[in-house]
Parts: sequence; C-alpha cells; structure tokens
Amino acid sequence: METVIIGLPSSGKTTIFNALTGRSVPVGDFSAVGRQVHLADVPVPDARVDRLSALYLPKKTTNATVLFRDPPLAYQENGALSPAGLGEVRKADAVTVVLRAFENESVSHPLREVNPLRDLRTVLDSLVLADYEVAEKRLVRLDKEAKRDGREYQVLKSIVERLGAGQLLGRGFFSAEDEKLFSGFAFLTAKSLVAVLNDGERSVDHAAVEDEARSKGIAVFPIRGDLEAEIAQLETAEQAEFLKDLGASEPAKDRFLRHVYAHLDLVSFLTVGEDEVRAWSIHRGTTASRGAGTIHTDLEKGFIRAEVVGWENLLACGDWPEAKKANKVRLEGRDYVLGDGDVILVRFNV
Repeated sequence: METVIIGLPSSGKTTIFNALTGRSVPVGDFSAVGRQVHLADVPVPDARVDRLSALYLPKKTTNATVLFRDPPLAYQENGALSPAGLGEVRKADAVTVVLRAFENESVSHPLREVNPLRDLRTVLDSLVLADYEVAEKRLVRLDKEAKRDGREYQVLKSIVERLGAGQLLGRGFFSAEDEKLFSGFAFLTAKSLVAVLNDGERSVDHAAVEDEARSKGIAVFPIRGDLEAEIAQLETAEQAEFLKDLGASEPAKDRFLRHVYAHLDLVSFLTVGEDEVRAWSIHRGTTASRGAGTIHTDLEKGFIRAEVVGWENLLACGDWPEAKKANKVRLEGRDYVLGDGDVILVRFNV
C-alpha cells in the first residue's frame, strides 16, 4: 500500500514524513523546484508474523509494508495546491493531508493566520478542482465523439456535477463495476483521506477541523510532529521514556499504521515456510483467488484451492502437518473470503 503526504507550505509535511518513517530528511524547503520525491517503505508491526517466524525460523521474515511518499508540490498564488502538480499524488492508494495546528512566529504561514479548518478546505478544494478538470476534459472528448450512450459518459456526468458542487467523490462513490472502468483516472477525491493534525508546543484549537473532517469521511490523526520526528531518530530502547512523556505507548509510525489500516479496512493473511514467513495486506472481503494473486499473478490464474488455518491454531499445533492431523486445516475454494490472520497454502496449476 502507498500513501502520499501533502499539505500547504509550512504545514510540516516533511517533518511528519520523518516522524512516520524514521528518516531524517531536511525540512524547510517549500518549493518544488529541484526537490526530489522522498520515499520510505515502513513495515507494519504484526506480532503474528513475529511469533510464526519464531516457530519456523525461516531464512527471511517479511512484514506487510506501507510506502510513504513525500513529493514536491506546486502552489498557486492563493496558497492552494496546483492541479498540474498533483500528478504524483494520483499514484497513491491513500492521501495523508498534513494540517498545521501550531503557532510559531519563526515559521510564517503562507496565508498569514494559522487556521487548520481553512487549510483543510483549501487542500480539499484543490483536489476537487484537479479531479473536475480531468473529468470535464474526458466528458468533452466523449461528447465530441458522440459517445453519449455508454456507461462512462453517464457516470462522468454525475462526477462532473458532484465535483462542480464542490463535493468529494468519496470512497464509496464507485460501484465495483465502475471502479474498474474508472481506475485509470485515479480520482484524488475517491481515495482514502487521512488528516494529520500537526501539533506543536503552542497548539491551536482543532475541534472544528476534526468535526468537519470526520463529517466528510476523513480519518483524523493528531500528532506532535516535531517531537515525534526527534524520537523516531532514537534507538528503540531509548524511545520508550520519551514516548511516555507524550502519553504514548508506541512510536508515531506504529500508531499511524494501525490507524490507517483500520480506516482503510485492511487485513493481512500470512504465508509460512522454511524460506519465508510473510504478511500480505488486502482489503477486507478479498477472496482466496484474488488474495493468491497478490502473491503472484500465476497463483490467481491457475488457482485450484487454498489450504487455510488460523494463525493461532497453527501456533498451537506446532506445524502444518500437526494442524492437519488436528483437523484445523480447511480446504477452501476461490470464492472463500480471507480472514485477518488466515495462514494459507495455495494449490494451483498453470
């Protein structure tokens, strides 16, 4: 899964990137000119992987990961994000919007006053405008080609109408059929959105922005970005004492990943063996055949059946053969819905 981090200048998006990834990227350059995309793959904490790895002692242990992307962004004179500069954002599965929620005279705000609610609206308006331009351009083209009877034209009309009214499309806008049809558009406002409230020593009230974000289906994650970024640079053993002062039991990246997984309705299934113990992220409701396809496309194409056992049952039995003897391993077909913590062995033929 990939999440991209965006925000207005001086919101602290690179500070948040550092806090969530443990990187130490220099902060303070708000211009897109000459800046590179900052990338970091962060493993998702999963005690099930650790315990199964201790059982199998594999050559390799692989947690599910989230790729964080902090791209350079272009801004308009009014402080809004430039639609032309949002191409990098369209690649992501989720969008993390960083909102400044701290006062600091040494860090000026491009819109003069610190107001996270206004900033949220400014960013969302930018995303809506960018999507509107894409949808309207395609609609005009279909109109010129006299292709008004197809499903694409009809849905695009409703998209343009909704965006023209300033509304987000939202995660549930597209049906399963339409998702495939419109996947190439990568509409920004149909992605999962998370608002990170970047607090500081002098925090501003953000009750209003939290209420509005949640009313739009946007998850909210408050974080003391500056301190969490510093803590992320420490060794694991040193972090606990500093986190305790913040009232936290684990680093920001772990809390954020759990938060995002819950918001995106993601679960993990597992594969085990002497070579590797690995977790695979999928959306809740994914079938066994499609889950097999996340491992390798050949497994989905040639899917026959899956042997499935709950991770706790596998641990209790000690290994796969013993789990079979105890009748804990089930044979499931291609339409079986994978559960969180299912350990599977895919049988296939290509």
